[in-house]
Amino acid sequence: MTPPEQELSALAATAAVTASLLNIGSYIAQISVALLMLGLLLWLLGHSVSHPLLLAAMVMALLQVYFALRVRFDANIFRTWANRWHGGADPKADLNAFDKQVGRRVAATDIETDLSNRRAGALRLLRLQIICMVMQLLMTAVAVWF
Repeated sequence: MTPPEQELSALAATAAVTASLLNIGSYIAQISVALLMLGLLLWLLGHSVSHPLLLAAMVMALLQVYFALRVRFDANIFRTWANRWHGGADPKADLNAFDKQVGRRVAATDIETDLSNRRAGALRLLRLQIICMVMQLLMTAVAVWF
């Protein structure tokens, strides 16, 4: 059974805002790639760098890529849900269909709680992506300047 129109609009708005917030991940990924290229370029041009720190920065860049892919996936899912729910689709059916496809077996007591938990998980991935990029920035800076 589809929730009332007001509740459906609120769920769609939550999904849309979450998708928009997760779009920040693409900018973080671009910054990370630029940092990686800068560090490698300086090393290739013969600038004195700390090889272990530059390697650690590369590892952080790879972790950031992993989180960037997960964040982009979640952004697309939340955007799809927002569009479908604005069109009147049943959120519970969408969430259940998604869970079935990804093998998730946890059922929330209500749609709002379920969406809130999913939103928190997606934003946690974004925070982890940002942390990896910041660590990469710090490691690259130290590798190049010290």
